[in-house]
Parts: sequence; structure tokens; C-alpha cells
Amino acid sequence: MTADDYKLTLEERLARSLPNCCRFAVHHLSTPPTACPAIYAAPPHKDPEETYCESHFLNVCIDSDGSQLQIFAIEVLIYTTEYLTTLFVSKADSTGYLYLHKLPSGTPSPLKIISTTFLQYLVEGRERPDRRLVLSLFARAQNQYLFPGSVENSHKHVLDDRGLIKWWCKVVDPILGVYENGSNVLEQNQKGMRDELDLKSHGFLRVPGCDTYETRSFLPRDEWGRIADKYRWLTRDPLRELGRSPGLPERCLIPRFPDDPKARFVETLDDELPDEDCQLSLAQTPASPSKKQNNGRWRSVKSLEGFWEMMQFRQECSSGRLVGFLWATFQPATLRGEEAAMDAELLQNPSESALPTPLDSQHAECSLLPPQSPLRSSLAPELPPSTPQKPIRLAQTPTPTPVKRKQATAIRDLPEETKHYYWPKSSRGEVILTQKDYQRTGSLLLRLDYADEDIARESTGKWINDVAEKAGLKDWGRRVVGTKSTSAKRDPITDSKPAVLNAGLLRKKKRPAEDMNGGVVEAESASKAPGITTLSAGLVRKKAKVADHIGRVSPEDAQTNRKDEPG
Repeated sequence: MTADDYKLTLEERLARSLPNCCRFAVHHLSTPPTACPAIYAAPPHKDPEETYCESHFLNVCIDSDGSQLQIFAIEVLIYTTEYLTTLFVSKADSTGYLYLHKLPSGTPSPLKIISTTFLQYLVEGRERPDRRLVLSLFARAQNQYLFPGSVENSHKHVLDDRGLIKWWCKVVDPILGVYENGSNVLEQNQKGMRDELDLKSHGFLRVPGCDTYETRSFLPRDEWGRIADKYRWLTRDPLRELGRSPGLPERCLIPRFPDDPKARFVETLDDELPDEDCQLSLAQTPASPSKKQNNGRWRSVKSLEGFWEMMQFRQECSSGRLVGFLWATFQPATLRGEEAAMDAELLQNPSESALPTPLDSQHAECSLLPPQSPLRSSLAPELPPSTPQKPIRLAQTPTPTPVKRKQATAIRDLPEETKHYYWPKSSRGEVILTQKDYQRTGSLLLRLDYADEDIARESTGKWINDVAEKAGLKDWGRRVVGTKSTSAKRDPITDSKPAVLNAGLLRKKKRPAEDMNGGVVEAESASKAPGITTLSAGLVRKKAKVADHIGRVSPEDAQTNRKDEPG
């Protein structure tokens, strides 16, 4: 990767990564940073951490009979705080109509390439020199997520639980390779560039119900069947490292993402905590210890390892299908030194382990949450109405009304960077909608039908036109033509050439041995029927023959010879 690669747009990155036989139309939709409930629970008696959420939705289409047809979509939520940036892959789904593109046999999967390129584009666009960044997702196999009725398409390839976990590991692995062994490959190629980042990356995988050996079977492997880099992937979770204090309760280390199985388990365990009345009464008498004292810890689960052991018995993980929890952490070198010193100080002073942290409780504010987002299956607050700013590409737009003009001004007035979030122009969507309009587009998508090719084309046009109308555009979307030259992969079974042995490896057959009388000794053949013993020619004793004048043996001689034969 060179220095110019970091200046490329999303469309240029996709064009460089996709094979030259791919021609797609991509639609990148996003929202501005919006205040939302924190995804981490705060320690007792601590103030909530200010958190912002930004939604990104990438839609990919192909040309079908002069119209666009959706084939793939992925949604990523970006949570930012003063101390941490979290990218959460909310949903990803395909319609199964990629076969209409008629790609050559053996072409690498375009959907995997698009997912890797899009995630790496967001990771690089949200890097902050002194902030950690983590990419998180959970792989749970379902027949459809974003495109209703697509499961009825016989060409849709629905992965099972094991295949889906392996697929996501292969998607994330190339992103980790950019910062392999704690050294930025870009910095090696362009000395002195982005020295302040120097990210160190690691991948983490947890599959409840699987031990370490079984979990390693999901990790990406090279062409020889070996794990590419044993230090790149770890079969555990990074939750303890992501916390700002080693003494935090377990409930403060587990994020609560939308529609997340472990978040539902955390909410169930939170019922073990005492209520506010009990907390106040205990706070008035601190000298009298009690088992019900609110220290933010669960009574049944005492550690993170115990949490994952209990997770394997939850309905989502024990219904016969595996669920994989995956993280990719990126940590700047400057932060590694500072936090190492802070951890050493906290270990020397255990009483200071409950200092104010950026973690917050989402459970305490459930009554204040606005309606649920149908696309994200999450709770998101509403902002004053606003419209996206004018996209980079030229497009004919209608004359904006005073309300739309005011909304566009509100978005332009948002700062690009604060201590709580980072919103660079280079990684924003082609169309930027408010949270309210974004939720409406999600509701429309879930009401469409993709069971039939003709109906799917009509549904695609409805969704694209609805977003264009909300954005004040007549048309949107950008063309991507792959430029990477790739050769089709050869099938190792059907396309393999016949093996030719070297002449030096040929072994000559031994000549048969001869007996003392000059007869050939037959070797016992393995092909003969078992249980039959055959005597060799040297062990057979011939009978002497006495011929008469006409060449026959006389009866007297035959009787004599018969007496001489061994009994």
C-alpha cells in the first residue's frame, strides 16, 4: 500500500480491488454523528459517557435489462467517545442475483472483496492518533437480513454457521495484514508518513461452546492449510484490554450493540443488581457490609471467562447453530506507552481502580430512548430535521425549499472533529440523511420484495428513488469497473494434470529364480485364491517311463514303477 492509496475514494478503492470482469453501481448512504445512549455500562455512581453514533449503508447493484438490481448491502455503525472508536457491522445480506452478472468460473468472490474494502475504508477514515479503534461483529447464520423474500431465490447461497464465521474471518484478515506485527506497512513503504499512528492490530475470535482448538479451525489459512500468522489472531476476547481500568466490573466491559445476543444476556444478568432504593439505604450505612451492596458486579457471573461459559447455554448459542463473536483492534503506538504506565500505576494503587471512566449505562436510560430504528434494530435518538449536504459528484437537483436550505445549513455547521467524535469529509457517504430519514429508508427496504427477479428490479428502483427524493436529487449512485487483472483459479481436482514419474524412480521387476535342475521357480502370487498352495516345479518328482518297441509302457514295467513310487 502506498501513500496515494489513502487518498483514494471508496469508488477508486473498489475499482482497484475488484477483478476487471466486475461492473457494479454502488450507493453509499450515511448520517451525521448523532448523540445516542452509551454502549458500555458505567460503574456505580458515575456519570454517563457522551457517545455519538454514525450510520453507514453501502448498496451494490448490477445492470439487469436496463435497470438496476440490488445484489448486496452492508450496514456499519460507528460509535465514538472521547476515548474509543467502535465500528460495529450491524447487518450484511445478499439477494442471490449476482449470477446474472455471469462472472467467469473461478473469479474471486466480489462480495467478500467489497466487504473488506469498505471496512478498511472506514477504519482508515476514522483513525485518531491517540484513540483506540475496534471493529466488532457477530456472525449468526440466517437466511435473510436486509432483503425480504430473497431466501426464495434458489440462486442465493446461504452459508451455515461454520461457513459464515470462516467467511467473516477471511473478510477481516486482510485489514489486519496492513498493520501486521505492530508495524504499519504504509510506514515501511513511505518512511515518515503517518508516524503518529503506527497502529498495532490483532484479531480476536470467540465461539461459545468451542474450545481453543476448535476455535482455531475457523481462522484463515494459507494455501498450505496453515494459519497465516499465529500472532495475528487470538482465540479470546479483548474486552479487558479495551477497558480504561483493570478493576472495572465485568458488566462495564461488555458492549451492548443492537440485536446482540450477549447484550440480551447482560440485561438479564443486570436483574441481579439491587434497585435504587436498596442502593440509597446501603449508601446511608456504609459501615455495615451487606451482600446486596451495589458494587456493579453480578452475583452469578464472576469473570469474563464465566460469562462466555454461560453464553453457550443461551438460546442463540445452544439452538444447534454456532455464533461467532469477532473483534479487530487497532491501537496507536503513542497510546500503548501511556496506557502501560497508567495500568502499572493502577496496579500499585488498587483503591484508584474506580476512577471516572468513559463507560456508561444504557440500561438506566431505557425510558428516555426514542422509537426503535427498523433497519438497525437499535434505539436511536431523533435530531431536528436536516438534509444531506450536496454530494461531490455533479447531479441535477431541484430548487431547495427554505426548510431544506435550513437543514443543509445545520449539517454544514456541524464541526468536523470534537473530543467526542471524528467526522472527516473524505469518508462520508455520497448522500447524507438525517437519522429520521435514514430510519424511513430502512423501513421501506424491509417492506420490499426480492423473491422474483422482476419484482426485485422494481423494488430496487423504489428504494433508490426514495433516497434520491429525500436527498433532493434526481439520480445518485456511482459506477465501479474493476481494474485488477486476475486469472481464474484452477480446480485442484478436475483441472489437475496427470502426474508423470521420473525415470529414476521406476523400479525394475526382478527376474524369476531357477532351481538346480534348470526349472523356473514360480513365485507365490498374491492374486491367487487364498488357501491354495501351489508347489514349485523343482519340488515335483517325475516318474520314469519305460517304452516298448512302439513307444508305450508295458504293463509289467508299469506295475514295477508303481511299486517304486513313494507311498
